[in-house]
Amino acid sequence: MDNSLFVNEETHPIENAWVIKSIIYIIIAAIFFGVVGFLRFSLKKYDRGILIGLILFGVIVFSFVSIISLILRKVNFKYNFGEKNIILRQGIIAKSERQTFYGRIQNIKLNQDFIDRLLDIASLEIETASDSGGVAIMLATKGKDTGKSIIRFTSIFPGFASGFISIPGLSYKNASSLKNFLMERIKANPIDDMHSGL
Repeated sequence: MDNSLFVNEETHPIENAWVIKSIIYIIIAAIFFGVVGFLRFSLKKYDRGILIGLILFGVIVFSFVSIISLILRKVNFKYNFGEKNIILRQGIIAKSERQTFYGRIQNIKLNQDFIDRLLDIASLEIETASDSGGVAIMLATKGKDTGKSIIRFTSIFPGFASGFISIPGLSYKNASSLKNFLMERIKANPIDDMHSGL
């Protein structure tokens, strides 16, 4: 029996530390928008008590909806690293599934920001030669050698988008072992015409 069939979100889970980190980011964003809203509308002739109440209500609702959405995304994100491919499932209301053959993987990265390092978690980001639909955040960065802008995809949410798979919040040990596992699978499963999409 191939042990790779047991490499999935149960054996390599998204850690609760990632949920806590994400909640902190959501609360910071909510407070920021609350302060901006207060400063913007406090210059107009509104009753300050009502204004503060409305802003606090908005911050609480935004935070609550974002946190529930985050938890549901985590719970509904499933992956399985099989013998020949990765199978991914995601979606809260609209469910979607994607298969990615190991031979189509072009790049694998481990990402850690400052808070990730403190919490000993990392994101596994996989770039593929795929044109599947989806949504990701695009960031323009300057290339080190050329100085030209480079578009790269990133996401704080688990899931997949066009040519991009993100599994955030893995323990650093699990993220490293998954990266090594993928490198071995890529070598063992070179792309062939049947999977190339050509």
